[in-house]
Amino acid sequence: MGRKKIFLVGLSLLTGTAFAQSSVTLYGLLDAGLTYTNDVVKNGVQGSSVELMTGVAQGSRWGMRGTEDIGGGNKIIFQLESGFQLDTGVLSAGGRLFGYGSYVGAQGGWGTLTMGRQYDFIGWYFPAYAVASNTPAGLLAWSLPSYSAGGYSLDNRVWGDWVDNSVKYVSPNFGGFDFGAMYGFGEVAGSLGKSATTSVIANYNNGPFGASVSYYTQKNAVDSDTKRIIIGGAAYSFKSVRLFGLVSDVRISSAVRPRATTYELGAVYTVTQPLSIGLGYQYQSRNNDVGDAQQLTLSLDYQLSKRTDVYLVGAYGRDRGFGSQVVAAIGGPSSGSSQTAVRVGMRHRF
Repeated sequence: MGRKKIFLVGLSLLTGTAFAQSSVTLYGLLDAGLTYTNDVVKNGVQGSSVELMTGVAQGSRWGMRGTEDIGGGNKIIFQLESGFQLDTGVLSAGGRLFGYGSYVGAQGGWGTLTMGRQYDFIGWYFPAYAVASNTPAGLLAWSLPSYSAGGYSLDNRVWGDWVDNSVKYVSPNFGGFDFGAMYGFGEVAGSLGKSATTSVIANYNNGPFGASVSYYTQKNAVDSDTKRIIIGGAAYSFKSVRLFGLVSDVRISSAVRPRATTYELGAVYTVTQPLSIGLGYQYQSRNNDVGDAQQLTLSLDYQLSKRTDVYLVGAYGRDRGFGSQVVAAIGGPSSGSSQTAVRVGMRHRF
């Protein structure tokens, strides 16, 4: 992907003590393009729209990642990552300077331990099994699993959410298997459990095949209720084709106990080294007679270089419970049960 490395002089220049070499990597990603939506309601006005949207395929960001070798096969690691809107320069993640992640930790043969604001395991591992991230569709394929038409309360978090005040541990690999546990402190006086987050995961990777299963809970996620997510995914790559899919089940412990179960299947075919075609299908069922939803997504991605690609994405969604919304977060619902969106864009990584 091309990243600049800056090698820092050890603290021994000041202290006279010999330290191993450290490194800091500066990196970033920029995404911009035009999105056409055939039927959208925004600010009380209904009709088709063409908008310059940024951070759709992936959120625009810059960050620093660093390591320091402390000997014995161990190292200190850190990451600071800032998200922003490329078209306006406004910070993402609620205006936080490092809202896309900020943590420090240690890594060795015993595993990896990190502390700070960081992705839970669903947001960290499961994009590998999702339509939105295996293709350049991004927000055009995150809307249905995040349940945006219903207000995001049943978001399955696959598009990546961050957990504040968290401690995360990931084990070393044991014959293809690894596992992890994470806890986000609610930091509410008088209650250790209130607003706390718990996440565990188990992964298996062996050559072309990979699979993961994870369990997540967040107390007081919606009002005073608890959100619970169970999710599993798998992917297999052979020759020029990658197949992937996942199933997620999200429930909230309110009086009506809302629930959404989402199924995703997709494939990416590499036609030639720079050109690939992606296809994805998503289906979501809901309880309480809300109605189900489904979406079909098609993409073309062309690599101009190792750092830059241009892409074309088309998506059609149908929702029997709400006005269909194809573009998550920055899009809007349709006036009816269906919506179509087409996007042409560019990504650059540095």
